[in-house]
Amino acid sequence: MPRQLFTAADIRRLGREQKSTLLFLSPEDILTPEAADTARELGVQVVRESAASPPPAGYAPPASRPVFSRLLPPLKQIFGGGVVLDPFGEGLASPGAKVRLKDVVSSADGSPMAAGYMAIEKGEFPWTLTYDEVDIVLEGELVIRRGEMTARGGPGDVIYIPKGSSITFSTPSQVRFIYVAYPANWNEQG
Repeated sequence: MPRQLFTAADIRRLGREQKSTLLFLSPEDILTPEAADTARELGVQVVRESAASPPPAGYAPPASRPVFSRLLPPLKQIFGGGVVLDPFGEGLASPGAKVRLKDVVSSADGSPMAAGYMAIEKGEFPWTLTYDEVDIVLEGELVIRRGEMTARGGPGDVIYIPKGSSITFSTPSQVRFIYVAYPANWNEQG
């Protein structure tokens, strides 16, 4: 098993997101000195697993306790300038509209949520979401309509669309945005 490096940021995330006070390390894992200090400050007990050491007080089998897993998927970085979007939803968009999309994070990456880029040029695109989605506008103007409600976003704006929404994505000129969807298999929901 490859060894992992744990930093102070990892320890803070452990306490904040996983609400755990226990970190189990394999004999090969590395804990930075700052991470060790942060663990002490936050009350996170660090246990280095080995065949020779007895379990610490309060130890419970892995299935019954929240622990920071050392089996995390690798980090993934996407360089936006190199992403080529594919045509999407042909036949659904209004005449003359061009809709393109590219998933860049998916369940294949070990992620419970997906992320990708979407672009629309002049027009609208109806869609029903069987998942939750957050859209972050990078450039242009994104207009999302759901019934009588309308949300308009420009660069830097964030729009949340709840699961079950029947919406229309549109733009008066062009828009490019990032979407984050949960669960990761958004395109298989239905």
